[in-house]
Amino acid sequence: MSEHFLARVEAFLVATGTKPSVFGQYAVGDSAFLLNLRRGRSPTLATADKVLAYIDKLELEAARKPTNRKPK
Repeated sequence: MSEHFLARVEAFLVATGTKPSVFGQYAVGDSAFLLNLRRGRSPTLATADKVLAYIDKLELEAARKPTNRKPK
């Protein structure tokens, strides 16, 4: 579970270009959150739910943004 969770967060960081400290601060109010996860810390289920909800929210908002592409 922890490895899958960390992989999900890492993929989000790569996809968005978000710095780990910024992500941690906005997601859970802890700029060292990712550093601790990478060192083997396991989040509580409540924290994991909060982080995944934060990621889902941002991905949904990004999907709803109009693109500047012209229709073909």
